[in-house]
Amino acid sequence: MATLGETVRYLRSKNAGPFWLTVDAFCCSKEDTDRVADCFTRNRETIAKMFAVTPDLIKIFALPEIQVVKLSFPRRPVEGSRDERDMHGGQQYVSLLDLEV
Repeated sequence: MATLGETVRYLRSKNAGPFWLTVDAFCCSKEDTDRVADCFTRNRETIAKMFAVTPDLIKIFALPEIQVVKLSFPRRPVEGSRDERDMHGGQQYVSLLDLEV
């Protein structure tokens, strides 16, 4: 089975304000967009554990017209806090690359 990193054209993460992160999965086809959206939905519990949030706070937005799936969730820790290790949220996507699609 293919991984998320093998399926998407590009995967990026970034801040969505100081309290939320968003991950954008840019896909190569509508079929891949559907598969990635399904992957995020199936793996909601796993993703929640990865990012130390409750599963019901994870939001998934599929945009098949532009072949993108967005995944948003609360940031832990808050941007700019003393324990912050990734100020812009640009490294957070890495732990998702090995999810099976």
